[in-house]
Amino acid sequence: MIRLLCLAALVLATPALAETKQQRQDRCAIQAGIVRQAVDLRTRNKSEKRAGKLILKSDPIAGSKYEQNVDVLVDWVYNLPKQQLEPETIVQFETACNEFIQ
Repeated sequence: MIRLLCLAALVLATPALAETKQQRQDRCAIQAGIVRQAVDLRTRNKSEKRAGKLILKSDPIAGSKYEQNVDVLVDWVYNLPKQQLEPETIVQFETACNEFIQ
């Protein structure tokens, strides 16, 4: 699972030449928020398509550069085994994202 989390963090890292630690933390927190929403919607039996639409309309995603991450992260969450739909998965995702240095 850690490998999947690291891969997701690598794929979703917003390109930036001089991203500060604070900027990375902010980016990772927003991406972890997308994962959190997707996990919640999946556990409430919402379809993957519906989850993506709802997340795209949510704050702080709507109209932001993070819209491009929604489909990939929602797809990732909807392909996780059900036993991984827990808060620890979200924490591990955010940790892996923060540890990735471009």
